[in-house]
Amino acid sequence: MPVPEGPVALLGDAHLRENDAEVEAFVRFLDALPPDIRTLAILGDLFSVWVGSPGLQRRHHRLVTEALARLRRRGCVLLYVEGNHDFFLERFDGGRLFDRCAANSLDLVLAGHRTHLAHGDMVNARDRQYRAWRAVSKNRLFFAAFSLLSPGVRLSIAERLEQRLATTNMRHKSGFPLAECDAYARRKIAEGTDILVFGHFHQEKRLDYRVRDRRGSVFVLPAWRDGRRYLRIESGAEPAFVSA
Repeated sequence: MPVPEGPVALLGDAHLRENDAEVEAFVRFLDALPPDIRTLAILGDLFSVWVGSPGLQRRHHRLVTEALARLRRRGCVLLYVEGNHDFFLERFDGGRLFDRCAANSLDLVLAGHRTHLAHGDMVNARDRQYRAWRAVSKNRLFFAAFSLLSPGVRLSIAERLEQRLATTNMRHKSGFPLAECDAYARRKIAEGTDILVFGHFHQEKRLDYRVRDRRGSVFVLPAWRDGRRYLRIESGAEPAFVSA
């Protein structure tokens, strides 16, 4: 579906957890999103772990998804790109909550800009450990086997996964892969993209590029839970990071 004209809000990496004060803060943010925002794009890792499997949606998931549903009923288009803490949401959602939910990335026009949205976890081609884990954990055969387990066993696995994801692969999480981002961005800009937006790195950044006769920019989203900031894109103005 085409995205409506009007300002767009983009955020990522809220990493909301059970018994987390940020859950209520995020619900309040959604309920108070400025009325001129026509589209909200979430670039992954909304929760500390979110598995698209029946029986694994806990209270903090429900509180946030109910607020998202209220926002959608208001007429706001909802977009979601899966992050490295998200598993099989595209099939599970099926358009019930999000207008578009993508496992890898979205390329679309936002506020007049040809835009590429991705979580950012695939930017760093040198992170082979993560890429191997992703290939296994997001494999459809793996998910089919997981779905055959009892709800209690699936919940136990999801809880252990939360703990594991918080502490693994810290070497590649601690810095920003500038050279790999440059290569990724230049390729997309050469193909016609104006703006690339990533989450994942928890660092608020803007990087500007010139590729032959084309100009383009990368915006890296801060982690929402660290400062409650998001990126606003609208026609006739420079994209800007704003506080909730």
